[in-house]
Amino acid sequence: MDGMKMGEEQWGAALEKDLKLFAGETDLKIGRLSKLTGVKAGTIRFYEKCGFLEPAKRLPNGYRIFGGRHIYQIRVCRLVFGGFVNKRLRRISRDILQASRDWKPEAYRQAADGYLQAVEEDIGRTKIAVDFVMDRLQEIREEREEPLTYTKKEAARRVGVTAETIRNWERSGLFRQRARYEKRRYSRQELRRMYVIRLLLDIGYSMMAVRSFFREYDAGDRAQALRGLVKPEENQDLIYRADRYMETLVHTKEKARQLCAMADEMKEV
Repeated sequence: MDGMKMGEEQWGAALEKDLKLFAGETDLKIGRLSKLTGVKAGTIRFYEKCGFLEPAKRLPNGYRIFGGRHIYQIRVCRLVFGGFVNKRLRRISRDILQASRDWKPEAYRQAADGYLQAVEEDIGRTKIAVDFVMDRLQEIREEREEPLTYTKKEAARRVGVTAETIRNWERSGLFRQRARYEKRRYSRQELRRMYVIRLLLDIGYSMMAVRSFFREYDAGDRAQALRGLVKPEENQDLIYRADRYMETLVHTKEKARQLCAMADEMKEV
């Protein structure tokens, strides 16, 4: 089968069948492995070099031989690398690759579940950010138990960045300057502002463009602020980028679900 030319759903179903069929195989050469998975031999060697596959056995003549586990691990790699959206998800996905390589079913299940949760959280954050930019804040429902202000650590956890990242945003002038020893707490409005900053950076705007946007926005000229981000002649305006980013997140969520579903398969290989 030529998996690279098949749809993801068809490819996944066909590869799952092959995975079970060849689970007991221990003498697959790289050409055969490439044909089964639809992944080029050069890409498989790259996965090996990066440590995403468990070491292959070698014949006396130096040829590497692979087994059912390698088919599984290549499938994991394809799903993970097909779902990169931002640095945070890339970092979290490393645990999936490591658990797959070390063949630790429970660790894999936890890593895959955590990855899916992280993708779902990013979808929620993106929706909030788009609402903010499009002046529909009144449609955002606040939970009664939600605090009025947040510490830097709490804000970082909700937005999905590090406390140091927020500190850098402050230094860049994206938030009001606080006294050096002032205890930092952030309002709900500032938290939403963080969602927007992260979204704009994730979809490709420069820090200079983000600063310019908020300078105009804070001055009350929201139309001018949006014009600074919208460039129709490039067909890369804010809404286009945000929509594409959301589409990618939704696509990544489906891949994350497939990764979660593969947890039980580890016991069969």
